[in-house]
Amino acid sequence: MLDVALAPLGPWHAEATLRWLQDPVVAENIGLRSTASLERTQDFIARAAEDPTIAARAILEGGVHVGNVVLDHIDRHASKARLHVYVGEATARGRGVGKRAVALALDLAFGEVGVDKVWLTVHAGNANAKAVYLAAGFVVEGVHRAEFVLRGDRIDEIYMGVLRTDLARARA
Repeated sequence: MLDVALAPLGPWHAEATLRWLQDPVVAENIGLRSTASLERTQDFIARAAEDPTIAARAILEGGVHVGNVVLDHIDRHASKARLHVYVGEATARGRGVGKRAVALALDLAFGEVGVDKVWLTVHAGNANAKAVYLAAGFVVEGVHRAEFVLRGDRIDEIYMGVLRTDLARARA
């Protein structure tokens, strides 16, 4: 079994995070629109540590930082949060690290954060991510037509969500 864990995202994770945000594969798949910098990355990490609407975590495989999970737009009134996840280290991709990180992120969301729904968007061309999310219990709730720009082309963005009750049934 994979040794995957989540740990609070801290300033010591900034350099690796920046390197991944500069990777065209990661940047394209998350829809990064601006040029990443160390200062902006450090600012986000510092802000996330203080902002109650953000829960940012490092994905660790065997204790090594390989990616990030962010729950943001945490809405206590509507009891929901948006999920972002990416495995930045290319050597950690395609081995189940992302799948395990999503499961841990849902445990965090439905446990410590205490929401009842987690939602996300993924572009229609990201088949691997869609498969991970579906396996984790997410369902497609809608399609935002031509909402995502990938390499200059407009493609659909898939809106997916999972409820606390869905996850309990899926894991039973």
